[in-house]
Amino acid sequence: MANRTLETLERELTETTTRYDADFSGQARATRDLNLLDELLARLRSAISDLEKLPASTGDKRTQLLEQARGQLSMYETERRAIVEAKSGGPEAVEFARLAAQANFAFARYQRHFAGQSRSTRDLGLLKEMVEDLRTLRQRMSVILSLKANTSYQADADLVSKVIEQYAEEVRQIERSQSEGSPEERASRLAELANAQFAMYDKHFVEKSRITRRPALLQRVVENLRRIRGQMRELRLSGTTAENNRNNIGIVEQALKHNEQELAEIRKARQAVPLADIMGMLGGAANEVFEEYRQKFAGKDRRTVDLATMTTLCDQLSEIVRQMADMGRTEKNEMNERNLDIVIERLSTYEEEWRAIRDAQLQPKK
Repeated sequence: MANRTLETLERELTETTTRYDADFSGQARATRDLNLLDELLARLRSAISDLEKLPASTGDKRTQLLEQARGQLSMYETERRAIVEAKSGGPEAVEFARLAAQANFAFARYQRHFAGQSRSTRDLGLLKEMVEDLRTLRQRMSVILSLKANTSYQADADLVSKVIEQYAEEVRQIERSQSEGSPEERASRLAELANAQFAMYDKHFVEKSRITRRPALLQRVVENLRRIRGQMRELRLSGTTAENNRNNIGIVEQALKHNEQELAEIRKARQAVPLADIMGMLGGAANEVFEEYRQKFAGKDRRTVDLATMTTLCDQLSEIVRQMADMGRTEKNEMNERNLDIVIERLSTYEEEWRAIRDAQLQPKK
């Protein structure tokens, strides 16, 4: 192979750094692919060898790239040893890493849907579900801790316990906030809350395969709408507001009827398909989210992209992670295991991107 030029080697180092950042930086070590890291290490060693062969006349740039490449090599070798050590913990280490990742996704969802926003307009059913999910994750963490004591695991589990208490208190605060105000204010608020559930249905179910939809998500929407309808019925209003409230009750009832029928169809469709096939279809659903991200966000100016769409992609991918993880506990499947790690990794990247987009859009315009 002909010696590569300085410019070619600089591009090689940039590509290696980008790949490492995407696949290893900030990821749970127990779930990382050592073969991929070995490939990056081989590329770095090759680049260093070629840089050393370049004539000294190439000057400071060659020296700078050599220092950069050697620094990367040392860091990646250290990371490899850490990954090997993490993997030596056996299947418990991998499972705990996945549980910790799911807890982090719940924390990120809270930031996207609750932090700094009016309690009176928040999705109460979503937060209640998040509390129950975190309790389940905490219990699974406890099982692993009972088998393998680990100070790092214990710290993660203690954090989840603390967050559960915080979110449970926030549930109470939201319930209190949504019960306050005049009848007219409450009627308007209930209409807004119902619209949010209609939007939830549109984002997660319209034109989506029934096989890949999580029935409990639609059940949550149904329960939210039932609660909203009940509160609408309790209101005693007069004049135009009363008429609007009656119309809203009718709209909610129509949506409820449709959603309950769809929920039955989703359950029936999933019962007719083997679990392994559903797992495969979830991989396809994840690819659809990846493609939408590529089209709408990859390489785009963060100041101009739609943060709400990024929120939806994070939510959709989170739904897929949850289903893959739950199904993997029911039936071991190597393909699903691989897909789960890929989707967890991608969702971690998307959550970071969401924060970067939000921060970019909060900056004052120049």
